[in-house]
Amino acid sequence: MKTIKFYLSAVLFLTLIILSCSSDYTKSLGNGYYYRHEGDELNDIYNEKPNPNGREIPANVVAYDFDDDFIIAKQKPKLPQDPLYDKDYKYDRGDKEFYYWIIIHKKKLILGPLDFDKYKLVRKENNVPEDLILK
Repeated sequence: MKTIKFYLSAVLFLTLIILSCSSDYTKSLGNGYYYRHEGDELNDIYNEKPNPNGREIPANVVAYDFDDDFIIAKQKPKLPQDPLYDKDYKYDRGDKEFYYWIIIHKKKLILGPLDFDKYKLVRKENNVPEDLILK
């Protein structure tokens, strides 16, 4: 009987350790937007409210920064796109590995996917602060 209790205790202990080691989490980015980390290639940014021009930046978001007015993000798209997203995003594949996004809170606008040159231009046109940095 003591052996059974010992094994049950050990299984319970190991289960608790495994569950507490999960790296999944969600972080609020303001204005209803969230960064959702669900693993190495399953990270996205989404808004809980429907939006006519899309409400998310699909996986895989590899870097982001934000303030009260903007969210900027760098994405390595997972293609073909997962059907769970509301919109079918068009990527100009070429030789690009990464795409860039800008969310403007006041306009409720999501701009992207953008290549790096277009991202720099759109960033400047919308006065995105230089202290928002994609690492």
